[in-house]
Amino acid sequence: MKSFRNLAIFIILSGTFVYTGQLALSSSEEKSTPESPKGTPRYGGIYHRGLQHDPAILDPAKITDNYEIIVTQQIFEGLVQYSDNLMIIPCLAESWESSRDNLTWKFHLKSDASFHNGRAVNADDVVYSFERLLDPSTKSVVANLMLRIKGAQEFRDGKSNSVEGLQATGKRTVEIQLAEAFPPFIAMLAMVNFGIVPREEVERPGFDFGHNPIGTGPYKFERWERNREIVLTANERYHEGRPYLDGIIFRIYPGMSTENMFSEFEKGNLEDSLFPAGERDRMLSQNTYQVVRRPSLSERFLVMNNRVKPFTDKRVRQAINYAIDKDAISLEAGKGMLIPSTGLFPEGMAGYVPENINYPYAPDKARGLLAQAGYPGGRGLPVIQFWSSVKSKGLLIEDQEIKRYLSEIGVSIEFNYLTDWPAFKKMLEEGEAPMFKYSWEADVPDPDNIISSLFYSKSPTNRAFYRNPVVDAMIEKAQRESDYTKRIAMYTELQKIIMEDAPVIVLNTLAYERVFQPYVRNFKTKAIGDHSFSLKRVWLDREVTE
Repeated sequence: MKSFRNLAIFIILSGTFVYTGQLALSSSEEKSTPESPKGTPRYGGIYHRGLQHDPAILDPAKITDNYEIIVTQQIFEGLVQYSDNLMIIPCLAESWESSRDNLTWKFHLKSDASFHNGRAVNADDVVYSFERLLDPSTKSVVANLMLRIKGAQEFRDGKSNSVEGLQATGKRTVEIQLAEAFPPFIAMLAMVNFGIVPREEVERPGFDFGHNPIGTGPYKFERWERNREIVLTANERYHEGRPYLDGIIFRIYPGMSTENMFSEFEKGNLEDSLFPAGERDRMLSQNTYQVVRRPSLSERFLVMNNRVKPFTDKRVRQAINYAIDKDAISLEAGKGMLIPSTGLFPEGMAGYVPENINYPYAPDKARGLLAQAGYPGGRGLPVIQFWSSVKSKGLLIEDQEIKRYLSEIGVSIEFNYLTDWPAFKKMLEEGEAPMFKYSWEADVPDPDNIISSLFYSKSPTNRAFYRNPVVDAMIEKAQRESDYTKRIAMYTELQKIIMEDAPVIVLNTLAYERVFQPYVRNFKTKAIGDHSFSLKRVWLDREVTE
């Protein structure tokens, strides 16, 4: 057996840049910043953070979007977690080992970890939590990732009352047997969806667990006023030590633009915020706030519903790809925050290729493809209904540019805005939006997280409803491949096939940019996105403002 403790599984995207006033600093320089603080940490204070939409649910097995993940991340934990540099390190499991063929994994739980209700975490909780993910009635978006566990499919099909490969072999020891090797397995377990839950609370009669969550994390759920705020308090018995903050208040501004959120920050109502592209120069030259900028593993798409006409025709999808000048849009609307994408994988992710395989701006090719599809000059095409959930100034500029580019090839588009996030998400899940804007932040720094999540026909987050049997078979084969080099080569090939099929328009990569109040210390950002942040070691140095 191979043993693991603080083992680096992935190390990517190290270049963090922190701006404090006029000077651009690397995080290693001797200056206090939110990511590399100086001074003695202090306890106390409430951290206020804004959410542009109200989460639908806070049950880790059922969450599907960033607004849910951001809050749930503070309440629940899994067996392992990511370090700041994306290493896989212990969390509820203090150590683990695997067989040489990576089919058998044994996890040893910490003895001092307990749920917020006071009960100690045990091996049966892990088995229950994972079987719950596989239960079809849970409707978890990560269920397919669990199917490589021996007996998982039989359990999911109702042919067995338990999962053969999930065993509590001791009070604090869990053994997981895979039917086939799955290289991203250990990194997958760091996703908050794999948070461990207490059975007695989930199944308590009349108790709504998804809106009254109870986990093991650094913060405990206190209350939730829909469309107003979610309040968390410090977990005094947290196994990694009490967090410095007394609590967190997530202030909810449904559908609010970045401009309005930033205004709330400048009024002192939030400890951090996104900032509008038009404020970038001012933020980077001022000395009042702290600004963090870094690359991120996130991509922005214009998604076409591949089962709705005219997007059932690949030529139409390709035409729209050629019609839009993505580089120009990124420069005009993003002003430094939006980086033109070269393909499906952002720079820093395995499988990324430096050569640009994205569709270039070629309106003549677009017109030719539309004519081949039977829509010369766009004649015969319906008005395309385009949906978005946010109406910030920069995104409205982007929308108008998209409309202008498409009109030049004869395609008419009508914009619709639905700022009720649960309703918007439901529309996407049910395939009711012909075309829409969609962002994806990697949950795992592995190309499979993009490919299988967004383009595997059986994935519940395949919002384009894209289906290609060749792609499905290649994804399944790549997930089984244990040779790293061969595996990444397979995802590189998958990227080419999917780009050729054009189920989406790969618009741009989102750079991580956030502004902090001058007294915020030790805010650790990760390349996999804002949704992965934890506030358990953040502290507030109020003396800075006194």
